[in-house]
This record gives sequence, C-alpha cells and structure tokens, in this order.
Amino acid sequence: MPAAPTSAVLTSIFAPVIEDLRARGYGRSELSLHQVKLLSATAALANGVARRYKIDGQELESIGVTYLLHRSDTGWKIAVVVLHDSDEVVRQPGVPR
Repeated sequence: MPAAPTSAVLTSIFAPVIEDLRARGYGRSELSLHQVKLLSATAALANGVARRYKIDGQELESIGVTYLLHRSDTGWKIAVVVLHDSDEVVRQPGVPR
C-alpha cells in the first residue's frame, strides 16, 4: 500500500476498496486486538484480526492487521498499517485464537 501523507490521498486509496466491499455485500467490521505493545513514550505496536461481515451477518473475510502508532501533541495516530494473513497475528499469552 502506498504512503498517504494527507487525508485526501488516504481517501483516494480506500475509496475503491470500500466500493469493492460494498459490491460483495459488506455490512460491518470488527477489530479484535491481540497485542498492544508500548515501544516508547511516542511509539506503539498493535496487531490483531479484522473480520468483515456481510449485511446478513455472514463472515466475508478475515484479515490480520498490524499498526505502528505514533503519539503526537494531538494524540495517537496510525503511522503504518500492514495487512497480512490472519494466521500470522502475534498473540499475547492467554489470548485465544
């Protein structure tokens, strides 16, 4: 995925993705975070699984998501998003698959 230095660029990247999801009957998403690790006072790593569901509630797809977050004066911001196989999510001990 290309870098998105502005919200307009981010919108142009995600618009086709959203259109494709809607064409496949997309209804909603759920994010289940499995690990959040503070790397410093201004950096954190989080990963989990995003599940997308159709309007009728049937699961459409499951995607692993890893976020690198940066804390600025206005709060935490997503700096990097990596989408990957949901089987490759790093899990904290005691968190079920």
